Amino acid sequence: MPFDAVPFRSTSAPRLQVITTNRRCNQACTYCDRRSDRDDLAAIAAPALQRAIREAVARGVEEIRLTGGEPTMRGDLPALVAYARQAGALRVSLETKGTLIDGPRAQTRHSAGLTLARVNAVGLDARADAVTRDPGGAARTAAGLQALLAAGIAVEVRAVLTAQTAALLPDLPAALHALTLPGQRVAVLEVAVPVIAPDPADLLDYPACVPVLQQLDAACRAVALPLSLARDSGPPPCVFPSRRGLWHLWALSPGGRHAPGHVPLPACGDCQLADRCPGIASAYLDRHGAPPAQPIVDARERRQLTRSRGLAEQITRELVNHSMATDATGAPVFDAIVRIIFHCNQACAFCFVSTHLPGAQDEQVETAIRTAGASGARILLSGGEPTLHPRLLHWIALAKSVSAHPVCLQTNAVRLDDPARAAAIVAAGVTEAFVSLHGATAEVGDFVTDTPGTFVRSLHGIDNLLALDVRVVLNFVVCQANLAEFPDFVRLVAARWPAATVNFSFVAASTDLVPKEKSLIPKYADVMPRLTEGLAEASRLGLVVTGFDTMCGMPLCLVPPPFDREALLLAAIPDGFEAGEFVKSPACDGCRYRQRCYGVRRGYADLHGTDELVAIV
Repeated sequence: MPFDAVPFRSTSAPRLQVITTNRRCNQACTYCDRRSDRDDLAAIAAPALQRAIREAVARGVEEIRLTGGEPTMRGDLPALVAYARQAGALRVSLETKGTLIDGPRAQTRHSAGLTLARVNAVGLDARADAVTRDPGGAARTAAGLQALLAAGIAVEVRAVLTAQTAALLPDLPAALHALTLPGQRVAVLEVAVPVIAPDPADLLDYPACVPVLQQLDAACRAVALPLSLARDSGPPPCVFPSRRGLWHLWALSPGGRHAPGHVPLPACGDCQLADRCPGIASAYLDRHGAPPAQPIVDARERRQLTRSRGLAEQITRELVNHSMATDATGAPVFDAIVRIIFHCNQACAFCFVSTHLPGAQDEQVETAIRTAGASGARILLSGGEPTLHPRLLHWIALAKSVSAHPVCLQTNAVRLDDPARAAAIVAAGVTEAFVSLHGATAEVGDFVTDTPGTFVRSLHGIDNLLALDVRVVLNFVVCQANLAEFPDFVRLVAARWPAATVNFSFVAASTDLVPKEKSLIPKYADVMPRLTEGLAEASRLGLVVTGFDTMCGMPLCLVPPPFDREALLLAAIPDGFEAGEFVKSPACDGCRYRQRCYGVRRGYADLHGTDELVAIV
């Protein structure tokens, strides 16, 4: 796959700039406090908006979002969209009610470069007209939504929960599902709970919101529509008596507590989310007082409630990851890791996947697989745990049909302890399996995965795969809890599965989901004695060990003998491939492997520094 086909961008760049095109609107929603009957014409003139777009792109902004009022009231909207794309914006999105959009207008905006429409709707039947104060508006919104979908524009829907809309929202998911077209559907429903409105009596307190959100979530699940809360909206997780199954509602990441206009409650000091939850809006407290709250005290729940972006954006971001390996000639080979599901039946503390996310829509998964195949990448179907997906066999067959490479399944093999299931995936087209196994004993393996009983099931799953002539690579992620077991792991593999390959991975603090703690992430120096012993055992037993030359490996200067660094056919790492996640020490400047070694992850450097690195000359 050509490198320029792989999207990499600095993680420090600002992602979004919202630009108001006008304040006028053709609706007068009861909850809206932004609408105005007149605009500052100088402020919204095309040159002023173009200047704002140029300045945002110059700062590295990825997405320009045009909002109002109702932006589609502007006749020059397609020209503004095209200008933003020509200025260098990666994405241009539009916030709209959709009532002024028909098929030709949707096509015009798509041709101009519009990538996403966020349509505001609280319902698609006549009851919603009382909220928007626009007779027939709900029907026109439904028509606009379908026109946008038909034009191939990605669509999200944003709804507002108030006293007037509470009875309408649970019916909205089914109405949106009815608009689904082949290969195109609403990507996500986002709900905001306002704390300021023209009529304060329309504002709900958080305890009253909870049952409505629970009912709405059930309705969304019934039609496989992802639901999330707007990032700037309550209620926070602690207000819910139980968050179980609702973790996808929130997008909380470190630093989020600094949101303006919010204050923490006394109970926040004991909460696991204190570094990422903004607390309660001051305007809410002024009106309703402090809601009943139960601090989050469980570290696993903190993990499940962590998400750095909006739901649809996070799903899209994590759906496909890229890695790089080398072929027999030393040339780079790009892998496309397609996460067909995010849920998992194990709970490893070092997992960097957002396993609490709902899965991507089938259309997204299919597009990801076809795109990877067309690019020439190897396709690895992954998760979460991909064997939990009901359409796994379909995705395997599709990957086989679009790629010349063998189809690989990344799995923990727990469910492959069923011989029939293992045989089915092989019949569908799997010829390689990358299997997670993080211990040599059930005691350690089950402790690392935090799922008792699954270690033994994984052993049987691996047995079944090898009996079916699948090429198996066993991935051992070394962490503080299992580092002493690596030599025994090598001996286990050599005795039970001599045809398998061992892949060594070092625990990586690669996302906010992974605790940056010394109790999880050891120093390289602490791993070296056991790693050296394990490599010596592998050499003695004729077992192949790989993984040192990948992102999940370790700095090449620290790879111990008897492993031969010179035997690695290393390709130069393209600039930007590691997306700013790795750092190097001054010693790396004179190292012969500088262009072929990632260095150390920032999370490791924060914990242990970079003094262990040395130059190989």
